[in-house]
Amino acid sequence: MKISLHIQWLSILALLFFFTLFAVDVFADDIQDGIAAYKQGDFQTAYQAWHQAAENNVAEAQWMLAILLLNGQGVKQDKVAAYSWLTLASEKQHKQAMIDRMAIRDRLSAEELMNADTLTKAFRDKQMAKTAINHHKEKAFHWFEKAAKQGDPQAQYQLGEMLLNGEGVKQDKVAAYSWFSLASEQNQPQAIVKQAQLKTELSRSQIEKANALMLTNRDNHLITDKPPGLPDLVNEVDEVDEVDEKNKENQILAEQSSVDTSLLEAREKPSSEKLDEPAKLTQVKPETKPKSVMTTVYRVQVGAFRSRQQVDIALTQLTKESAAIVRKYETTITEPVENAEKPDFYRLQLGNFAAKSEATTLCRHLTENKQACFVVTANNMQKTTVAKQP
Repeated sequence: MKISLHIQWLSILALLFFFTLFAVDVFADDIQDGIAAYKQGDFQTAYQAWHQAAENNVAEAQWMLAILLLNGQGVKQDKVAAYSWLTLASEKQHKQAMIDRMAIRDRLSAEELMNADTLTKAFRDKQMAKTAINHHKEKAFHWFEKAAKQGDPQAQYQLGEMLLNGEGVKQDKVAAYSWFSLASEQNQPQAIVKQAQLKTELSRSQIEKANALMLTNRDNHLITDKPPGLPDLVNEVDEVDEVDEKNKENQILAEQSSVDTSLLEAREKPSSEKLDEPAKLTQVKPETKPKSVMTTVYRVQVGAFRSRQQVDIALTQLTKESAAIVRKYETTITEPVENAEKPDFYRLQLGNFAAKSEATTLCRHLTENKQACFVVTANNMQKTTVAKQP
């Protein structure tokens, strides 16, 4: 049974009216691609584009896909599938779909209607399954985000993947790049690869936004002015000095107590024995070593790596991309802290600034040159080496 020319003509007119009415509206990319292809007579491309949007439960795409199936444009004519798509669009109160569905209903056999209902039910079941999966992904995104903001590199990488692919959250390549950058600083291998790939797809302004977002996210977790795993050396030195001072005080008290006991024993000896006149006691203050004077400086960190070889490779690449900046400032490599609570890394840093604002200015210049960085504090107690320029 063929669809009447009357029905076909009304549907095409409706499509053309739809194109005119919503020409200025913003559609999903798939719908826009389908409309452009349809106007050029490329019905097969239009079908593919609208089919993808229809699978995402977009009413307009479901209705337009039904028209192509009714007319056999770009695809084999299939009234049963067309009726199913019209039913799904009608459930969303799509007016033209409701009209077309009623117009062809009486022209389908009972068997065809039953088959169409089966297709419609299968689509609903699939949508429910997608909803359940997305719900789990939303929960997963929430927990990954929580761990990522606490500085976990694996969670930062997973969060970037979900943002890049739009899983459990709206797709956001800029935010994805920022999380890949944070994970890369902690040498997460997959994040390093993803960051490099995504960097080629983003514009300079997008990378600047991503770097700004990265700094904001870093300020919200443990990586504020120093990388994670680096012990607070200032507090440790103070504690050691306090312990030394306490030990010295105890030693002085012990010596004084020993002298007092000796004098008491001498006084208790028989009077027939001639006692030597006790010598005058002079309290001698123990020599004290001056505390280590620690000066805090600010540096710009551009990466963290597991091996010295990786540092050298990164420095060579940085010199190629930002030669003038690298040669102007001293390049420092901090070595991993032994027996740290968390795994530590070699860290590549630029400059030694007395003021944080100077380091911030350098980091801003590097960011403009598409180099991720952040400002850290350092002191003269840290084990460092000055890197040779490549």
